[in-house]
Amino acid sequence: MNSISNPPTPSRQRRRLFRLISVLLALTPFAIAETYLQVMSDRPSDDLTWDPIFDTSAQPRLFRLDSASAKYRVDEQRLNFFRPASFEAVKTPQTKRVFVLGGSTVQGRPYEIETSFSEWTKQRLQAADPTFSWEVVNCGGVSYASYRVAVILDEVLGYQPDAIAIYCGHNEFLEERSYGTLSSNQGTLQAIASHSQLIQSIRRQLGKATVQLQPLPAETQTRLDLVEGMRRYVRDPEWRRSVEQHYIETMRRMIVACRNADVPLVVCVPTSEIVNTPPFKIVELDKETHDPDRVAAFQSQWAIAQDRERSDADRLQACQLCLATDPDHAGAHYLAGRIHWQHNRSELARKHLMAARDVDVCPLRATTPMIQSLQKLSDELNVVMVNCPIRFDQTDSSRRPLPDGIPDPDRFVDHVHPTIAGHQQIGADVASQLIRLLNITNRDDAESVYQSQAKQHLESLDETYFNRAKQRLRGLQNWAAGRAGKLSL
Repeated sequence: MNSISNPPTPSRQRRRLFRLISVLLALTPFAIAETYLQVMSDRPSDDLTWDPIFDTSAQPRLFRLDSASAKYRVDEQRLNFFRPASFEAVKTPQTKRVFVLGGSTVQGRPYEIETSFSEWTKQRLQAADPTFSWEVVNCGGVSYASYRVAVILDEVLGYQPDAIAIYCGHNEFLEERSYGTLSSNQGTLQAIASHSQLIQSIRRQLGKATVQLQPLPAETQTRLDLVEGMRRYVRDPEWRRSVEQHYIETMRRMIVACRNADVPLVVCVPTSEIVNTPPFKIVELDKETHDPDRVAAFQSQWAIAQDRERSDADRLQACQLCLATDPDHAGAHYLAGRIHWQHNRSELARKHLMAARDVDVCPLRATTPMIQSLQKLSDELNVVMVNCPIRFDQTDSSRRPLPDGIPDPDRFVDHVHPTIAGHQQIGADVASQLIRLLNITNRDDAESVYQSQAKQHLESLDETYFNRAKQRLRGLQNWAAGRAGKLSL
């Protein structure tokens, strides 16, 4: 006999309705507060001076007013990390002002700002519309990570910029700090909370009151500048993930700050050389914490992998056996990637070469999670992006005009710094985006004018300029030297 449930009585329906109304009434103040903050969330630019990890209050201003020339100039005390740059104190209606922020790539290292992408951006803008006086101000700081760039951005937003360009990401792992305020795995509720203005406002206020922020020195103090600095780098996946998250949260704050200030922004996705740059540090299995037989088997295969007298097939098989034992061994990934690349197996080469960069115990290049998160963030916030990894990928390992997902090695002078031609490519891409963002009408002869100006500019640089670049490159190589376990290629 089938049982039939009784329909809800009117009194039961009223109780349910009353509960629903009570819940809605309880949530209404929060909904109103969230809506208000979403609408009125033009947070002041000084929000950029707050960081979840560092106390940035000791950071000095980058520019000082030179009353004699009526210009703002880079403070002389900052010239160990920045190059001289200036702009007019009083901006005229016929002036367009662009600030370019980032690290040593922005500065043009190992060269100087005269051949950096900011210079080529300026020359293209001037050729496109010479009716304006274009100030493209280079704010590239050597070894400057995103949290330091954010402080500079906070300052330059007060100098009437027409646009901002940012290229940073390679210096995030250079300075010492510990993480206890960032959660590594963001679940669904945390993701929702990260988009709530109300929750973020509460977090900021509680953070300022309860978190013991770590002091940030006035200028960078990198691990590699310290005695035996390379030894300070150890395998620490949790720390690495926290650094990556810190980076993307800082990039989000900078993007939002530009949007709230109504200043057009171009974000450059960082790219790096992965074919000719072995990992800067390799750490092998510890005999004290791993099975001795397992360690011995690994070492035997690792010796084969590095033996150049062996066939590529034998070396590749040895790399695979090493990775089966230790999946995060940067050296085995790099050797496997090189062998695949030399045999034009692009997909496998890309997989291993990127992994070698990403698990490098001394990471001096932006990692894949950082790059992908920045691309995703730019899409999410509808930010204009110059995707440098794609723009630098024009050929395969045989030099055929077939992009293979690997930035072309000949675009770099070292592990991260582009050649002058590479800077010209980035400059062209940034200028193209700025012309669109600023509604500039490109002259018909802009390209020919630019080519003529660029040729004259390069010819004006004497031999001393390029010799200094060679000296800096040697200095950079010495600075990053001392690789643990140099590889036999």
